[in-house]
Amino acid sequence: MSVNLPESLATFDTEYCADSLEFYPFNDTQRFLVGTYQLLKDGNAQANQEELTSSDATRVGRIYVCDAIDTDGGMRIIERQRIETSAIFDIKWSYNNVDGKHLAGVACADGSLAIYSANNQSDAEFLSPVCTNIAPICQWQGHDLEAWIAAFDYWTPDIVYSGGDDARLKGWDTRIGPHPVFNSRRHQAGVCSIQSNFHREHILATGSYDEHVFVWDTRNMRMPVQEYN
Repeated sequence: MSVNLPESLATFDTEYCADSLEFYPFNDTQRFLVGTYQLLKDGNAQANQEELTSSDATRVGRIYVCDAIDTDGGMRIIERQRIETSAIFDIKWSYNNVDGKHLAGVACADGSLAIYSANNQSDAEFLSPVCTNIAPICQWQGHDLEAWIAAFDYWTPDIVYSGGDDARLKGWDTRIGPHPVFNSRRHQAGVCSIQSNFHREHILATGSYDEHVFVWDTRNMRMPVQEYN
């Protein structure tokens, strides 16, 4: 299938492998967060990532706060803040204010989940941690191998999607317990990205290490409606 790839408007060197990007959804600025993941062997970030395993390397990461700035010559990306962390699996904004705050959740490779609050009065200190000790209200065995990503359906918050190293994309309804409402094998490698569309109901995008991005209509999860490679 022939696909017209989008034009690259600007680039930014994250140094570590970038694996998560989330735009700030609460105003018209072009601010976004980037999460990174890197395996360090003896403190060396330049080691061949494909030859390293988690057992013989340290997993480190970084959060960047960046602005995409329109200029006469095109667009450029400006780094506003960086936060050193454990390797990051995913970043997600809450689209609902919590106690009047704009919050982002960050899932890290050390098994932690951190909540950050946005401060629109400061570029250099835009993100600050507000909670790092979070207790689960429910949990279950969802994948045969490591679970990499989970995301709520923005339109139906009782629905949760998950993806894992077992190349499975699954849907769960928290009202009926730990039994998947669908179990897709369409991806051929680990599912590492899931995004429910906040602007259009029933639209879901998934990404995988098989280098495919699928766009789904959640009313029929047997086949994606669009595919990008």
